[in-house]
Amino acid sequence: MFASHDVNTRFFYALYNNVCCVILPIQFNELPLYTKRLSECVIEKRILIREVEKIKLRFRKIKQRNNLAKRRNNLLKLEKKKMRFNMKKLILCIMLFLPCILTAQGLRAIYSFTTYSSEQGNYVDLNTSIDLQSLVVSEQGAKVELTTLICDVEKPDKVYYVDKKILNAEVSEIGNQKQMLDVQRVKLQNGIYLLYMSFKDLNSQNQPVEIKDAIKVDYPDGELALSDVQIINKPEKSTSKALNVKHGYVITPYSFDAIAQGVNRLDYYVEVYNADKYFAKDSLYILSAVIENLSTNRKVENFARIERVRAKQTTAHIGALDITELPEGSYYLTLEIRDANNILHAYKREAFYRQSDKKQSINADIPRDAFVFELTNEQLDENIKTLEPIASEAVKEFIRKDLPTATKEVKQYFLYNYWKNENSISPQTAWYEYRTRLEYVNRTYTTNIKPGYLTDMGRVYLVYGPPSYVIDEKFKASSGMKKRTLNDLAATPGMEKRSGDGVNYLPYQMWRYDKTPFGESNRMFVFYAKQNDMSEYTLLHSNAKGEINEIYWEDVLSRYTLGPGIEGEAGVQFRKGHK
Repeated sequence: MFASHDVNTRFFYALYNNVCCVILPIQFNELPLYTKRLSECVIEKRILIREVEKIKLRFRKIKQRNNLAKRRNNLLKLEKKKMRFNMKKLILCIMLFLPCILTAQGLRAIYSFTTYSSEQGNYVDLNTSIDLQSLVVSEQGAKVELTTLICDVEKPDKVYYVDKKILNAEVSEIGNQKQMLDVQRVKLQNGIYLLYMSFKDLNSQNQPVEIKDAIKVDYPDGELALSDVQIINKPEKSTSKALNVKHGYVITPYSFDAIAQGVNRLDYYVEVYNADKYFAKDSLYILSAVIENLSTNRKVENFARIERVRAKQTTAHIGALDITELPEGSYYLTLEIRDANNILHAYKREAFYRQSDKKQSINADIPRDAFVFELTNEQLDENIKTLEPIASEAVKEFIRKDLPTATKEVKQYFLYNYWKNENSISPQTAWYEYRTRLEYVNRTYTTNIKPGYLTDMGRVYLVYGPPSYVIDEKFKASSGMKKRTLNDLAATPGMEKRSGDGVNYLPYQMWRYDKTPFGESNRMFVFYAKQNDMSEYTLLHSNAKGEINEIYWEDVLSRYTLGPGIEGEAGVQFRKGHK
């Protein structure tokens, strides 16, 4: 995990807390608790405990909001199951973009931590890199005071590791090197820990740059596992016993928070533990390195490295992927352990950002055989416009304002994702079913001035489907004594009964739906020809939720001759749902 910090402390805290609010709903059960500023390793127990309690309360509130979100959208649960990665990865994916924001004056520090396991126990490597160009240089050179503290999350006064050191760079060295590097190795048991680091430029009056993070160590005894994946510079052979030498190679973390445009090789280092106990000693398993899209978790084609490995207690792997053609964007480097049947048994992933002049298409995540790629630009326009009867206000806004100037790629993206939201398993099926219904509506309800889908009958048919029963009255004469409804009697108790002899209705149709797509039963729709012109029927009244509800609809239907509150034969039909 890399994070760059070049800003005054207060601004960084505000942004960091905001980042936490974004990522909490994705992975709550592995979240760290963060404490107040620890200055020069002097911990005041009262302050820390009070801050932890405040953050616990904030997390509980966010968890409540998260639970409400889960109930509102069951599909979100499925997505969360696919995204069970630890907090370290989540923070990185946000932090990758921080250098664009955090450009205030002062020291610039990049750090990473990577956990490993060994016969002697579990440990974490803390790697830091300080930009020498961001330091104030005196006659004695550049000096940075680095303070490191690792303590218990629940009991901040319980300290596992503390260190304070002065990093030096002489004036003669500064011109030849760009970074001041440091490595610390700390032995830790399985658990979650609070990490605090402070970088103070001793030649500057600026406040120290501080980093707070959570370290998770999880290597159960005897179980198949991988170390954290580490993106590194190109390794070099060495016989040195320095901390950054592993299995005969100098392993130097890639000291930037994004893979620069000119870097076309992605080197990595990972260790596999207990494969001999899991697969049987010296048996073969598959270790694959793949690149996945960070937002969709889909593998990017043509970027993979696969090797067959013999199972041993501990195996170190150094590999590289050619990323020359990888478009700009956010990705995961994922290391997977699979058996001979291609069944996944374990994996670890590391997020990174690729800078490149090759821009990723917005349709890169749409399957190549998707129906939208078979449509012409004019067909895309027609398909999107005909969504209006069933669309939300946001979609209607796009159709009215943005569609005329949208590119073909944007239209493809919009149409595919609209139907993907309707049917995540088969968007094409949902699209085809709607097209079939649309063709019927346009054949049946199109007028001289309107396509069928823009008429009231067309809209109701598209939204609710075919009616269960239709009453079609082109020329309906009504006669005899008419009875008022109970509701009308209550609303206008002084109105006398009237005779409805000779009442003529405008042409009308009634549609009954035994069941609607929205869970309602026995809903009725009354359409009528306003000007006695049967070329188009307008919706007059319905008892369906959200539709037009005209109290005295039957009086309107009778050209206001029946009288408000009087029930005629059309009203009886409406109540019964049939003639």
